[in-house]
Amino acid sequence: MCNALRTFGYNLSDRFIQLLISKFDKYGKGDVTFDNFVQACVSIKSLTDSFRRFDTDGDGWIQIKYEDFLELVIRQRS
Repeated sequence: MCNALRTFGYNLSDRFIQLLISKFDKYGKGDVTFDNFVQACVSIKSLTDSFRRFDTDGDGWIQIKYEDFLELVIRQRS
């Protein structure tokens, strides 16, 4: 999963990759099915796009109001 995500341009920490695996590991085996991998990629893309809207200077940091954060997460889940 880590190599595939890096190929797509996402340089994510090992800790975050483990979080993704635990969230999208449907059967608790420590791996992710292809369908769940695609779902994880869609989630990351959607959240990244939302983050970039707030990261106006492109430095990887944002300051966000609580309700804006909630809206970002709620919209991503639907």
